[in-house]
Amino acid sequence: MKVDAYTKAVLTVIAVALSAIALRGFVEPAKAFPEGGCGSWLNPCTVEVKGTVTLDR
Repeated sequence: MKVDAYTKAVLTVIAVALSAIALRGFVEPAKAFPEGGCGSWLNPCTVEVKGTVTLDR
């Protein structure tokens, strides 16, 4: 009986941990960080646009 209770406890802990990992993306969306140290108000990131895009309406 002790093995059964231990197994249930371990599987419950694993299930709770997996649920927390799965729900974390819904509760707090992932943040995107730029590479190269830009992104502050003193050092903004620049975007270079090459070419054009034509939209047909």
